[in-house]
This record gives sequence, C-alpha cells and structure tokens, in this order.
Amino acid sequence: MPVQTAHSAPHGREQFPPSRAQRFQLHLPLKYRQLGEKDWHEGKTRNISRSGMLFEAEDALQPNAVLEINLVLPAEIAGLSPTEVVCRGEIVRTVKAKGETIVPELAARILQYHFQHGHNLPRA
Repeated sequence: MPVQTAHSAPHGREQFPPSRAQRFQLHLPLKYRQLGEKDWHEGKTRNISRSGMLFEAEDALQPNAVLEINLVLPAEIAGLSPTEVVCRGEIVRTVKAKGETIVPELAARILQYHFQHGHNLPRA
C-alpha cells in the first residue's frame, strides 16, 4: 500500500491526504480465495469500509496477495433485501495468530467490487 505524505502547496500551505474511510464494526461471514485458486476459505469480517476490510482468516497470507472475497450484507445494512458483495482485494497486512486459539487476521484493500441483489441469498 503506498504511503501518503503531506505535500507542500503554493503559498507554504500543506495538503494532507483525505481521512480514512469510515469503518463499520461488522462481524459477517465471508468466503475468500486467492486468484487462480479453486477452493474457497471461510472467514469473518472484523471491520469493513468502502476501501478495505479486516477479517479473520483460516491462514495467514503474504502482503500483495490478490483475493476474491464474497460476503452478504444483511437487509438491515443493505436496504430492502440481503445483498451479496463480490470483491477483488489485495492483502496489505497480516496479523499473525498468537497462541493456538486466535486465528490470523488479514487487512485487505478493496480494488473493485459490485453488488448482486437477490432473494435467494443466504442470511448472514
């Protein structure tokens, strides 16, 4: 993930990068897999924003790994009906498990996404 820094603007003013996207503490089941991988893995979001997410994963992955991520937003969040979000993301950070009972957490930047609305989606 590129590091953003303050830049000098004309007249000696500094411009700062925009603040981070608002994060929502949502604990939703998801499935993910690396691009080109056949099998899906299970996970659970810890927090999510329009630009990224932190989620519990089955295994730690290296930064820059590109993933497909699918999750369902419940009707209370998405609107009238549950909405599947299909994402492509890139791992920017891994928080490794501590001990045997804590699962690794992955921070992913969302590269692209789209919504699939439907009535036959599983409830999250």
